[in-house]
Amino acid sequence: MIELLYFASQIQCGIGGEFLNIRVDVYQNQELVKTMTVEDRVLLPVDSIDDLTFEYSIINNNTECTSLANPTELVLSPDDALPNIPGFDNQNSISRILDGLNEYQELFLVELGTTDTGSSAYDLQDFMVIVDNNPNVDEISEVSSLFAD
Repeated sequence: MIELLYFASQIQCGIGGEFLNIRVDVYQNQELVKTMTVEDRVLLPVDSIDDLTFEYSIINNNTECTSLANPTELVLSPDDALPNIPGFDNQNSISRILDGLNEYQELFLVELGTTDTGSSAYDLQDFMVIVDNNPNVDEISEVSSLFAD
């Protein structure tokens, strides 16, 4: 059993542009199990985030940006070697975000704005989820309805 917490979405429409709202559809075995927006959490009876796939879309869009790049996804635990990627436009670095995780948590990072790893916009912080691999089930009110009793 894992818990997903949609921690943050920090993608802008161009440098200094407006922030985009990202919605993610979470799938297991090609079946939709949850649609998430920022601060949503869900408990899923899977062994790992690797058992899931994700589709990303822009919602409530009032900007010129209409599409997202092919996602680059990375899962990091507190003990993993960190990519040398600074936060874009005054965002926290990945290492600072990882500092607050416990030994059972991982950070699922996604880049949606660009596939150019040399770009200053490539920061792997467009969509961030905290994955708890040992959640306290008593504190979580929602379990995906796909796996209802």
